[in-house]
Amino acid sequence: MTGTVRLSADDIRQLRTVAEQSARRERAASRYTIEIAERFHLATGRTALNILLISDDPDWADTDLNTTHPWSRMRDRHELANGRALFDLYVYERPAFGETGDLVCCVQAELDARGLAVVHADGNRDIWRRPALPPDLPENPARKPSPIERS
Repeated sequence: MTGTVRLSADDIRQLRTVAEQSARRERAASRYTIEIAERFHLATGRTALNILLISDDPDWADTDLNTTHPWSRMRDRHELANGRALFDLYVYERPAFGETGDLVCCVQAELDARGLAVVHADGNRDIWRRPALPPDLPENPARKPSPIERS
């Protein structure tokens, strides 16, 4: 299944918060800059922000960094590959406004059709995971019917 997804403001805020928390564990800084990696496939030369569009290698060994894009690109609508997207994010310390400092850490964001699903950081899997959906309310035996449903 293909399709597209556009992250909600809450998803974008959550991803930024998790990325900055991960960076603070590595190096305390007052501000961070986050950039999105565009990777290219070593054999085909194809480029993409969503790594899954160009690689099916679980370690992306067949890709390399092409360039980075500003954080604002996370607000774009992104193409999914088999219902998923995987982004590699670079977190830098920002010593002064407009300057990019040293790389602090890398964070990977997994998306699906519902939005942000999982965040990983520098080899640590699942540092944040979207809460599971509550059971379908009509099928939940613990749920009490509303007054309208009782009538």
